[in-house]
Amino acid sequence: MQVETYNADFWRWLLKREYDDFQHIYENQTVISNAENIIHGGFDLEINLDEGRCHDSKGNYITLAEYVAYKNDATIQEAEIRLEVEFERWKDQWKAEQDSLEYFRDYETYRWFRRKGSDNIVVTEFDILLDSIIEKWNSETQDWDRSYEGRIRYFKFKEAIYKPFLFEPGQTHSVEEFSKAVWEKDVLEVKNMRNEEMRSFWSHVNHYYKPRIVREYDHYGFITFENEKYFLAGNVLINFPKKTGQQLQLIALQDGAFPVGDNKFIKPPDDAVHLPHFELGVADPSGHYKKAMRMLFDDERFEEKFKEVEYHFCKMVGGDSEFDQWGKLILSYIFSYIYFDEIYGHFKHIIFLYLYGEGNVGKGEVAKRILDFFGINYLDSLNTPPPRSVDEALEMKSQIPQWIDEHVPQVPGKQAKIEDQTWNSWFELKPRPTNIKKGNKWGKERKEVRTMPLFCSNFKPATDHLLSRSLIYEYKKSIRGPEQHVKWLMQNKEILQLLMISYMQNYYLVDRKLFVWDLDRMRSYLRDTVKQDIAQRDSNAVLQDRQISQFASLLTVYHWLKPEYRREISNVELEFRELEKSDDESFKTLIQEKLHDRIDGLIDKKLFGFIRKEIVRNAVIAARHDPLSDYIDSIGTLIQAQKITTVHFNWMEDGRLKFWAKAVWDIYEQEKRGTDSLVRKDIVDEKLKDLSDLGKNGDLKVVNWAIGESASGFAMGYTRQRGYSIPKAVEIEIFRNAFNWDKFRPVGSSDWTTYKMKNGIVEEEDDLQPKNTESLDEESAPF
Repeated sequence: MQVETYNADFWRWLLKREYDDFQHIYENQTVISNAENIIHGGFDLEINLDEGRCHDSKGNYITLAEYVAYKNDATIQEAEIRLEVEFERWKDQWKAEQDSLEYFRDYETYRWFRRKGSDNIVVTEFDILLDSIIEKWNSETQDWDRSYEGRIRYFKFKEAIYKPFLFEPGQTHSVEEFSKAVWEKDVLEVKNMRNEEMRSFWSHVNHYYKPRIVREYDHYGFITFENEKYFLAGNVLINFPKKTGQQLQLIALQDGAFPVGDNKFIKPPDDAVHLPHFELGVADPSGHYKKAMRMLFDDERFEEKFKEVEYHFCKMVGGDSEFDQWGKLILSYIFSYIYFDEIYGHFKHIIFLYLYGEGNVGKGEVAKRILDFFGINYLDSLNTPPPRSVDEALEMKSQIPQWIDEHVPQVPGKQAKIEDQTWNSWFELKPRPTNIKKGNKWGKERKEVRTMPLFCSNFKPATDHLLSRSLIYEYKKSIRGPEQHVKWLMQNKEILQLLMISYMQNYYLVDRKLFVWDLDRMRSYLRDTVKQDIAQRDSNAVLQDRQISQFASLLTVYHWLKPEYRREISNVELEFRELEKSDDESFKTLIQEKLHDRIDGLIDKKLFGFIRKEIVRNAVIAARHDPLSDYIDSIGTLIQAQKITTVHFNWMEDGRLKFWAKAVWDIYEQEKRGTDSLVRKDIVDEKLKDLSDLGKNGDLKVVNWAIGESASGFAMGYTRQRGYSIPKAVEIEIFRNAFNWDKFRPVGSSDWTTYKMKNGIVEEEDDLQPKNTESLDEESAPF
């Protein structure tokens, strides 16, 4: 029976033979995407070789014979005559090749035959089109499992039918298993073969098609293929240049996978719901995003665009306050994924960035801007997830952010979905220990942790497990900048992605050993400097080494984004190594001072000074924890959870705080009952009385206030109970934060920043530098 169109084998042979722009076609390719649209212009033509048809993005279609006519500037009749001649030539070559094979296919009748003497014996009443050998990682066996992917083709009621298949190796080992697998597709026969002949037949099929080898990863983001790193996204595979002068390659999908040479392909996991997607336009016929590749930034352009993005990031998260430096830290966090292996390898832990604050202040928008750099879908977040969901997400994403939204940290004494101690394991890239059934027995489940979580929460961590391991930024309406900066970043998502991809050009080109040297140097200097600061302020304060390591990582990454810094630090490190050979101590000291001066001008002193302040502030706050601090902190958590409300406390315009003593204690006790963290009531009562106005007999006064107002201006209710009345409580940090002055202060009162200015208050973090020394912001560069 003659088929109505030329087959895909012929079209591949003809297009590769006749036209230069089809030299990239691989064995068994049936669909060619992004071909040149020779009729309407552009590169949006998709060519289906099986059907012999072409169609563009607007729905226009032509036959492949018409396409050849356009390419050759010939009439349809001339093209068809030429195709008939070329088809006969191809068929002669194809038959000559078939004559030497034990098993061969008849592309006209859609069957496979076996030569036995002078006879041709039918072995399958259908055609087999083997497209790919799929390799999937098996975490239990720690090896790649193979399967065969393709289509079965046969005639049914004179119509060609195609059915996809995915055969496991065992289904091709025996006639019985193979017959069962095919029978599930349709009533199709496998005949005239024994089991050992079945294996020989499948070997011939494999040899005939030379199917592409497709490695399907169980993760995406940064992957390793044959000892080389790539970035695997949904619409692009990024291949990093190995030498200066080479170009980064943006490789497009071909039939659902990315080619990496020698008939080998890569694809992301089939069960990934939201794969990263970069805005790269349309790929050209070579299978590359050439236009996007031409748009990548060189070093000079990168610095220019990075400064522009940095300005808007700093203004977005910190406005005109000193906290705008968090914009730089967050940008450093984004690019720290490029140095993920080095940071973890050196410190044996990763970076926990924790954004917290009351609802609807914009934490989610900051998280979305972070995801934009990687083309990650905003829906790809986990909202208050169970542990299994986090296991799967941290395993499937490789060195790209995993947004944990609406995170609810553990409260001591209460059961949590995920205990903070579990996050400790993930912080060190240690999988959560779980069991899985293996046959009739249970065994340890093999898992991997491949990335870092990004937290957004309405609550500050309440246990040391997460407090000491997180870089925590409290995001406030009073601090954040105008909305215009968020909008600018939203509208320029393409620039954010180009910055990330452009910096990936350096993946193999940067000296990673030098980065680790600089990282260690930065950490040592930061730690030693902060120790001196703390020694002069609070001898009880204890440094959190994990926080110092994380801040040092971000500080190092920030400077390694600058080409001039990378070049200069390379020269300095080389000269230091040379200096070690000298025995002249005076000479060493002199040269060290000169090297120090050289590096000093490259360091961002404002950022370095801000990090020092943050580390000192955290250490001092941790040292001041006592029963009263624990009690007030717990009240703050209960206020965030809306279990303690304005029925129970009230701020006055002059900064006085009133709260209902018994009701607040009862709520606190109910939450903490049966836990080790419950403080003694008599201790906190005594301390609070010391701060509060009391009656003549030393008893608590009756405090009263109106609870809210209706639209007409009338009070919704009143509280009149015995309680604490603490004057100028707003000036005491633990009260100001826990009872959230900026949110619950009376109408007409000043926010904390304005209040400080009016009353001439200088907070410790506003003036952390030692007496008779230069400002921290003007501190010499770390060396």
